[in-house]
Amino acid sequence: MAKSSNPKSGYITRRFRETGLDVGTIADYLGELVGTDPRNALPEGDNVPIWEAPVVGIASAADPLFDTLAQPHVVGPIHVKADHWLAGAKSVISFFAPFSREIKQSYDRESALPSLEWVSGRLNGEVFINVMRRSLVRFLELRGGRAAAPNLDPAYKALNWLPMWSERHVAFIAGVGTFGLHAGLLTEKGAAGRIGSVVTDLELEPTPRPYTDIYEYCPWMFDGTCGACIRRCPVGAIHAGGKDHRICVTNGDTNIRPEFKEWGYHSCGHCQNNLPCSDRLPKRKGT
Repeated sequence: MAKSSNPKSGYITRRFRETGLDVGTIADYLGELVGTDPRNALPEGDNVPIWEAPVVGIASAADPLFDTLAQPHVVGPIHVKADHWLAGAKSVISFFAPFSREIKQSYDRESALPSLEWVSGRLNGEVFINVMRRSLVRFLELRGGRAAAPNLDPAYKALNWLPMWSERHVAFIAGVGTFGLHAGLLTEKGAAGRIGSVVTDLELEPTPRPYTDIYEYCPWMFDGTCGACIRRCPVGAIHAGGKDHRICVTNGDTNIRPEFKEWGYHSCGHCQNNLPCSDRLPKRKGT
């Protein structure tokens, strides 16, 4: 997936000025939502916040990189484009919400088990990611556009780990971050977080991509250094060539405290916590 130019950039800039919306405005809106909505809090303990202000990016729905996602070995034929979810879609907004400092600090480096704060944050945090998706849809509608959240569409599905709409790949196209060896997204605020996206028929100015390669921010994929996530995984799901998701889920589904299961909580977070990329971009040789 390579960086692309857009011959309509001048037109898009004019339309963006007419709408009065840009990536900063949208990031401010979502940041305020995260900072003020009481639902962004764990139900246990001191009710610490789940998410911090997100990293936001915008892609043109016509970006040719979207065409590549249906190719085998990228996502696959199951993947559809933005206009599948919204006829006349012109822009795709992607956001990465980082877990709060309190949740990341709760994760014991020496334990093979996740913390209560982490498993609660994964379940209750996803509920709030849906709040962010729906709120952003309404935000755009109130400004004269139509919008939809693909992952909330009743028709959305995934088969054999392959989604109809990959929010990780969408985030890459929108300039939010690149992939890591552990298959997570590496952003300026790290990898410990979750991704959301919304499509709209408003024509917004795309965010420049500060990278060209899908693994550009990962030291292991860049020059063979780091590899901390390989050593950190307690079930050996991460190896030199990538991540085996079928092995990965065994630690979150089976190797977990019984009381967490009773509460409906599960999920391992070893490959997102206590790593050089947990809350920032990792350093590479020469940087």
